[in-house]
Amino acid sequence: MQGIEWANLPDSRAGFRKTRIKEYATYRNETEPLDSIKKDIEPVRADGRFYDFRYTRLKEKCSIVHFQLRNLLWATSKHDIFYTYGPAVKLWCPITKGSRTVLNLSQHDLSGTKISTMAAKDNFLIVGGYGGEYVCRRLDGDPMVHTGSVTVDPSGITNHLDIARSRSGAKSAYISSNDERARIMDLSTLRITSTFKFDWPVNCTTLSPDKRILCVVGDDRNTALIDSESGDLLTTLKGHIDFSFACAWSPCGRFIATGNQDLSTRLYDTRNLSKSISTFGAKLGAVRSLHFSDDGRYLAMAEPADFVHLFDLNCPDGSTHQSQVIDFFGEIAGVSFTPGDACALYIGNAGRLSPPRGG
Repeated sequence: MQGIEWANLPDSRAGFRKTRIKEYATYRNETEPLDSIKKDIEPVRADGRFYDFRYTRLKEKCSIVHFQLRNLLWATSKHDIFYTYGPAVKLWCPITKGSRTVLNLSQHDLSGTKISTMAAKDNFLIVGGYGGEYVCRRLDGDPMVHTGSVTVDPSGITNHLDIARSRSGAKSAYISSNDERARIMDLSTLRITSTFKFDWPVNCTTLSPDKRILCVVGDDRNTALIDSESGDLLTTLKGHIDFSFACAWSPCGRFIATGNQDLSTRLYDTRNLSKSISTFGAKLGAVRSLHFSDDGRYLAMAEPADFVHLFDLNCPDGSTHQSQVIDFFGEIAGVSFTPGDACALYIGNAGRLSPPRGG
């Protein structure tokens, strides 16, 4: 998959994998032992074969700048995959097997801006920076690049971005910031239309399919569900024992998935939010990114490195979920299904991993 010639190395792939899992330093903020939630981890059938490997492009480089923020790759169609490398956003075409730069911050007096997160959807591209900066442009041929800032707070790093139509129908950016705020920006005017304050840094915010509820996770064990217009707290989801950096709604609006530094993803049914209905475990580290396929069948769960898990959610109640684990080596910059039929899954590998060559 990655062109590593294991036969010429002093250790086998299986041996290096074992060492990697043992030595990888996963990051946690809380100290409660992970053993306390082991009983919640659901056994899964690991015999899924939902996707087959097609190719790896080692010459196309992607990058990350913050070890906890891993949403730097987006597929907007079968033929358009956006990813970050240094101060630039590039567009990869699977047909030509080539890429081109669509946004270069160094050309807009923004060379000092570090891209912490990105979203590309509905003909818009927006990136967020360490100082609360944003850079936005349309993808339908308009070359104009718009820049600004959503906060002057020195700790106002943009942790997550999403693009969706608000309840009013306006194409909007949902901005999660380390200054303890979730914001909504009207992309037609670049004006902040709503700001919601929390008691903790906000790491991810996603809008429900019916546009009524925002799921918000951050530097807290619990997940907040708030009214998307008033910001009123509707309910709190519990179960995790560390901070969460990922959340996602199923396209039908019935399920909510939350990913946490306790090495788990919890799945909640909106018909009864008192507890999670499933808990999926990671192998190596925190759950940094979650995505449903557009048909709602698959949930992709990305760890910080080496593993992307796929779960088939189309199973009868009470039966064991089938899963597929994509196993490779390297830090994960992002993961994305192609929209619509989810005919492809793309993974950005930002790792520069060299297997051990012996002493």
